[in-house]
Amino acid sequence: MASRSSTGVIVALVVFVVLSVSLLAVSIILYTDKSKAELSASEANAELNKFISADERGRTETQDMLGKTSDSSLFEYLTRQSQDVAEFVSGNRTADIVAMRTELSRSNKDFSDKETVNEAMRKLAQDRDSRKQGEELLKTKSNDLSKELDALKQRLAAAEAAHTEAVAKITASIASYQVAADGYRGEFDSAKASLDESRSEQKSRFESESASLQSDIDSLRAERSVLDGRIGALQAKVESSSMKAANPAALVDSRVVDVDAKTGTIFIDIGSNRRVVPGMTFEVFDDSAGIVASASSGARGKASVQVVKVGETTSTCRVIRGSGSRPIVKDDVLANAVFNPDATFKFLVHGKFDVNGDGKSTTGESDYIKSRIVEWGGTVVEGDTLTGDLDFLVLGVQPPFPAPLPSDATEAQTLSYTDQRAARELYDQLFQTSADAQIPVLNWARFEALTGTVNR
Repeated sequence: MASRSSTGVIVALVVFVVLSVSLLAVSIILYTDKSKAELSASEANAELNKFISADERGRTETQDMLGKTSDSSLFEYLTRQSQDVAEFVSGNRTADIVAMRTELSRSNKDFSDKETVNEAMRKLAQDRDSRKQGEELLKTKSNDLSKELDALKQRLAAAEAAHTEAVAKITASIASYQVAADGYRGEFDSAKASLDESRSEQKSRFESESASLQSDIDSLRAERSVLDGRIGALQAKVESSSMKAANPAALVDSRVVDVDAKTGTIFIDIGSNRRVVPGMTFEVFDDSAGIVASASSGARGKASVQVVKVGETTSTCRVIRGSGSRPIVKDDVLANAVFNPDATFKFLVHGKFDVNGDGKSTTGESDYIKSRIVEWGGTVVEGDTLTGDLDFLVLGVQPPFPAPLPSDATEAQTLSYTDQRAARELYDQLFQTSADAQIPVLNWARFEALTGTVNR
């Protein structure tokens, strides 16, 4: 009995060990499968997060899109939406946002990269509305012109009717004139015969008198030849003894009587008794020869001064342009082409000027020159005609010749060409006439150099 009991225990123990080993093996296998499953799940979750995170999956808008996917995936739904938007915006289902913006910029030059499609559409709508308003205005004007045309047509018809009536009346009166003309023709033929006879007599008398007058003319020509020789000799003597009138631009207007080196103050020898006013400017030269040279070349003097105080016979000036290497000294001469203590010069200002130095010549800037002339005692002549008593012609920049007109030139192009050509011809004519009449011509550079003007 004891042997059987021991055998049973051993068998039970063996079975228990076998079961335990089997359970351990099964547990190890299951644990290994669990680890693999968890790793696969982790990798799958990481791969899913590349497309949509857990937080994004829980959003309301995500759930709404899932409700619209029906039998397709969320990715497929979003892809179709993106393609539909691309096709709607650019007409190309494969276009990205850069391509769509490029397409919008190409079709709408005002489109900015920072704008939305809605803003671009709003601008286009505004532009469309504006164009519609312009179209309505044009339609209104067209209707008004149509009404005016109808009125003109009515007036033309009335005028034609009146003309027809007048022609009929004139035609009726011509018939009576024809009868009278026939009578006058007979009288005319008689008068013509009488005139022909009289003309023949007059011709004979004329030929006789012409021969006599020709003899007198030959005698007078001989006397004139002698007198012309005497006049030529006398004229040569007069020209050799007379002096040519000085260029008014080269006249000395004042002299430096003293210089205060400490304050840089300049004192000149003219004041209110010679019509000097505060603010007037002068160009300073070493001597009168420098003024003459400046009048010819437009070169500036050694300095420019401005009157700050006017006495009765003297004036005080400050230096507004100067050079340390050529200081102003006593007995230097001053000139202002506009100013003259003893006379009033007349100026004709013509053309476009670049007074402010911005590189643009305008007609308006000639007003500055005119105001300076009036302020300094000169007179501005209006118009574009050179008068016999003119002292100076102030010319602006020479207008260029217009480019040749094309064969299909419009009316506006033709008018512009005509205006430009007329401006150039007038400019050249004024310059040449002034040269022939020996009237000094000043451009802006010479005007500055001969009046002491410094940087307007």
